[in-house]
Amino acid sequence: MQRPHPGRCPAPVEEGSRQATNLPFILDENIDEIGALQRAHANGAMDAINLKISKVGGITKARQIRDLCVTFGLPVTIEDSWGGDIVTAAISHLAHSTPERFRLAATDFTSYVSVTNAKGAPKRINCKMRAGDAPGLRVELRYDVLGQSLFQITG
Repeated sequence: MQRPHPGRCPAPVEEGSRQATNLPFILDENIDEIGALQRAHANGAMDAINLKISKVGGITKARQIRDLCVTFGLPVTIEDSWGGDIVTAAISHLAHSTPERFRLAATDFTSYVSVTNAKGAPKRINCKMRAGDAPGLRVELRYDVLGQSLFQITG
């Protein structure tokens, strides 16, 4: 269930629209912060969520929401609004650190795009994706594709 247009239909997070169907009910962009997840869970509003890393404010907040889903016993699909190699690396790491019984799926954006912006990004092989072995997101940025930095922050 996507976030409804304001004023057009009830928000499932608040209204508990889950009870209107016997089919599995997965909330998507309705879950954009921990409070929304807590309200949705309290209202019995879903069976699972699609967790979009950038929609919730980054990988740290996504991890917190994922951890709360695990505590609630809710499965998650780990994804993002769009991306390529770097985003797929973040998705892969969050997905691999999710207990398997709570991991529905993870999106592989590297197979959706034609430009590679990092070396070492996870690749899907036989319908499975694996995180790399290098430190951090385990990718090496391709500055020849990304271009020069717009600014640098030094400490």
